[in-house]
Amino acid sequence: MKAIVEAPSRLHLTLIDLNGDLGRIDGGIGVALNRPSLRVEVEEASEDQISKDLLPILDRIRSKVNPDSRYRVELTEPLPAHVGLGSRTQTSLSIAKAISIIEGFDYNASELAKIVKRGGTSGIGIAAFENGGFILDGGHSRRVKPDFLPSRASDAPPPPILFQHPLPEDWYFVIVIPDVNRGAHGRREVNVFQEFCPIAAHDVERLTRIILMEILPAVIEGEIEPFGKGITAIQDTGFKKIECSLQDKIVKDLFEVLKASSYGYGMSSFGPAVFGVVEGEKAAKDLKGELLRFLDERGVEGKVIYSNSNNRGHTTSF
Repeated sequence: MKAIVEAPSRLHLTLIDLNGDLGRIDGGIGVALNRPSLRVEVEEASEDQISKDLLPILDRIRSKVNPDSRYRVELTEPLPAHVGLGSRTQTSLSIAKAISIIEGFDYNASELAKIVKRGGTSGIGIAAFENGGFILDGGHSRRVKPDFLPSRASDAPPPPILFQHPLPEDWYFVIVIPDVNRGAHGRREVNVFQEFCPIAAHDVERLTRIILMEILPAVIEGEIEPFGKGITAIQDTGFKKIECSLQDKIVKDLFEVLKASSYGYGMSSFGPAVFGVVEGEKAAKDLKGELLRFLDERGVEGKVIYSNSNNRGHTTSF
């Protein structure tokens, strides 16, 4: 039996509360994207056929559903790694989902995330995999997660999803991935959390006001201008301000281009992927061309793509 899973990428717009004095930490907002997307094929085999770096994912899900099973796992369309698009979570969940289907289990995304140990900081990728759209998660109680840690270094369960809503189909995110040092991951990511947390409470309070009173109403009412304005304001607030400050200068230069040519702009997760929000596919194509010309003038290699929101989550086929 073969199972094929296709999953969206995601933009992680910000973590919310890395102060924690109310008894919870993390929380976040993000958006599922149609492009780029991930596609994985999994089928039963006489022996494992899988790249070495994906073997821990296979072992975790296999131990839960059928310890004696063997599989061929092929990423026919991988997501770029360590650029801010959620590749590790989508890959982990996609492989786990395919194997659970083959073995006759019907786990939801949160259950799969617990098995493959994702969601220890952010729930955005898990919710994007399940249902897509714009997502707000509620973070973790400090009883279960006392320390400030990224997902890969945390054993906390996935956080609750407080809000999930489709975005208008004509809202496009134009994404630039400059070929510079990749975003923080591994030990460096852990060090950043340890060095800069806790964040000042007043920064967290400002951020939550932007999200609650500007971004969320704009999502529900389909108003792109306040949505973009709120996303832009986030870049200079709280932990996101720190993430942006650690980037190559080209990221800040791209912000200046996006400031003049989009409703709002930002950086996903630890970057270096940055994005601008526009209305309509023509505007997205025009901005893509402008950004490619900008990279060329600066002598910087990179990739520019655009996508509207994935409002359905992953799909499976056989």
